Amino acid sequence: MSATGCFGSLCMRNLKHVKLIKSCYPRREGEKGPRSSELSYLTFYASSRPAKLTKVGRYLQYKVERDIYKGRKQNNQVSLSIIKALIQSCHHDLNLFSKWVVRILNKTLDTRDSDLVELSCETFVIFCNYHDGSTLGIDPGFTSDFEALLQKFADFCNYANEDEDYALRMQYIGHRGLQAAVTSSAVHASDFSTQLDIILPALLQTLIVSGEAGSRLEKTETVATREGEGGLTRGAIEALAAQSTGILFSKSNGAAVRMALGLVYTFADDNGQWWPPDRVVSTMELILDSVQQQYRYLLVSETLQQLEISNTLERSYFNDKHSCLISVLDTVLNADNAPLVGVSVLEVLNVLFTLLVKSLHVTSFRQELPADQNDRQAVFEYVIHQGIIHSIGGLASQNYYQNQLDDMAGYIIAKLRASTTLEHVDGLPIQVYRRVALICLDQLVGAEHTSAVVVDTPSGRSISSTGLSTPPENIISAASWTSAVSLLTDKQPETRLDFARSLIRYLNITAPSPETISGPYPVHLLTQHTDVSFVNALHNTVLSGVQKEDFQAGDSQALYLVLCALTRRFTVDAVTRTVPLVFKLQDMVKDGSIKNVTIQRAVVASIVEWLGMVAEYFHIENLGEYITKTRQQLQEANAWTSTVFSGQLRLTAEAIFSTDDANNHTPVTVYVDRHVVVEQLTNEGQLRDKHDTHGLELESKLYVEWGSQAFANHERSLRIRASQDIPDHKPKLANPWTSPEPKCIPGVKKETINVENLKEALVAPPQQQQQSGSSSNGSVATSVPTDAGGAGAGAGASRRSSLRKNDVNAFLHELQLEQNMHSTHSLVNPPYNDWK
Repeated sequence: MSATGCFGSLCMRNLKHVKLIKSCYPRREGEKGPRSSELSYLTFYASSRPAKLTKVGRYLQYKVERDIYKGRKQNNQVSLSIIKALIQSCHHDLNLFSKWVVRILNKTLDTRDSDLVELSCETFVIFCNYHDGSTLGIDPGFTSDFEALLQKFADFCNYANEDEDYALRMQYIGHRGLQAAVTSSAVHASDFSTQLDIILPALLQTLIVSGEAGSRLEKTETVATREGEGGLTRGAIEALAAQSTGILFSKSNGAAVRMALGLVYTFADDNGQWWPPDRVVSTMELILDSVQQQYRYLLVSETLQQLEISNTLERSYFNDKHSCLISVLDTVLNADNAPLVGVSVLEVLNVLFTLLVKSLHVTSFRQELPADQNDRQAVFEYVIHQGIIHSIGGLASQNYYQNQLDDMAGYIIAKLRASTTLEHVDGLPIQVYRRVALICLDQLVGAEHTSAVVVDTPSGRSISSTGLSTPPENIISAASWTSAVSLLTDKQPETRLDFARSLIRYLNITAPSPETISGPYPVHLLTQHTDVSFVNALHNTVLSGVQKEDFQAGDSQALYLVLCALTRRFTVDAVTRTVPLVFKLQDMVKDGSIKNVTIQRAVVASIVEWLGMVAEYFHIENLGEYITKTRQQLQEANAWTSTVFSGQLRLTAEAIFSTDDANNHTPVTVYVDRHVVVEQLTNEGQLRDKHDTHGLELESKLYVEWGSQAFANHERSLRIRASQDIPDHKPKLANPWTSPEPKCIPGVKKETINVENLKEALVAPPQQQQQSGSSSNGSVATSVPTDAGGAGAGAGASRRSSLRKNDVNAFLHELQLEQNMHSTHSLVNPPYNDWK
């Protein structure tokens, strides 16, 4: 039935609410707005009689429809003002007339009159402030009308018109309406997915498609509008859309965030907005900043899920969608002050490493940006490879639980397959597989020279964040590297040098600063058994590596740099354990265990250079002068090597012995004098412990022969040992007295309860227990009298301990039961029932 049928002219003339509403409209030309006194009376009438609100709303809808039909714009503006006043004064009973409010707004928005539409938007903002959505989903008609109203505002968000000012104004009205909708609690009250499908695409259209690609989206705490001095601008519209998006995600729970993220990726997929990725990445940064902290990890999981889905649907792995998704991961995982609480670190690491390995099935690892950035495929390869590597570094940059870096390093080191003999792993040559794993491991340790992944886009922005900087405190333990040190002797020279670089970087980064170890006496850092095991494994690997026939110049430089880094990491302890090793290497050169004279010269040169580094590190001038003299003697005897012992390892192509070295067959005839080295080291006060005044203990450590029994004893001395006084520290039964045992009065026998009188003691009343104090000669006393004089306290304690031990044995002997004895006692039938 139409509203006209319900309200005939005769019927409406006598209704009080109709008279009150009509009296609010101005009666003279030129008057604007409702009449204040009549409007106050109408709001009082409606608030005091809430049952009339339904009739008031119905008549206002009828009035607005008539005025729109007759083109009475001023009356419609007054009607919207009346509705705003009624909402504010009767908001507790809003559900009684909310249906009519929504219908009126739908009618006024259809006029496309900018003034009327703007006033309708203001009315909708007030409506959303009080609307809780409790009737959504219950009243199908109201739900349909409300969703239609949201759709009208969403359409305004991307309004197009030849008049740019008019279009911007309509877009602003649309975003103001959507912002009011996402601010209201009604957005989560009923069918969230339906409202989300209306609101979010309109916001994304402004942020991703129509937005200025070079600007970064930000969310402010307050819902505010930004207008330029000359009026509305596209930047203000985009800022309003960013605010609305931030509010929407900040008020969403986990399920809603997951649903919204899926809609974002669907929108980018349907509209082809993956490349350039800066707008999608900027939108995800906005979402990361807005979403509640406990739901941030969903950005990682949903992005990884999108990668897995696209892997099964796309034939080509390197495309715009994969590049954009990897850029999103890189940004989220490297975001500052945005920890991903609840993220599964090892699971994400496993997915990232698996993605990296899969990408290498198609092309080789691209570590540098192609010179021609118009080569889209090459750019995709670079973005994907470097993005995954930086994502792993970003995952390691946040500390989510204790020993996290140890777990991550253990995972990557296990991927190195140090003990495998396979030529291919996961479809890749073992050399390529290990190289990529070591690059990932460098990100965990902390890359010292890592630049940003920068690709020129139409917006001029970089599409990936900067690399991981050196962490201030690295907590990867040395034990994590123990299982992989054998790679220093791998048959592939490239693998040996790559692993040496990673190990040297780790040791240098974790080395203590000079301020922490400065002092008159040394600071011992090699105190953990796991660190000792690592050093021993490293030394044994070095010893076996120099005996291999493929030992090259790069290996000798790696030997020198590893020993130097080990010295910086463990300082004095590394010196005392490495000196026996280097002289063992020198003895191997002397006795011919190392047959190749080129290798002999390289090994001796490494030893000399390392001792020179020790002299410089500990400021031992006499040792430095002796090493310089020895180096000159070797050079004069033509027993030196052309290998340059610099601070960095050479490239693989330059890591072989030069032609001069290969053609030089001069054996080594000049060696380092161990006595001189030990004397210079022991004379240095900062290498001796406080109690080692004359350096005898340090001298004994430096003179230990590698592999001897004394060396093994020195190793065992660093381990945790059990105390020899174990019986004295075993747990014992507590003394029944909290104070020391009372002294017994001579001649008075202590009343005790024994095995023989236990039954009588339990059944006898307390008065009878006090009277019966006799005890048999074979009884076992629970206390032992002590000497009244108190002489020999230590001997007395020993005797008491011996007596208690005998007492316990006798007591247990008395409690032995006869075998095969049938007992009818149980928890239901206790034994004390027989005593009565």
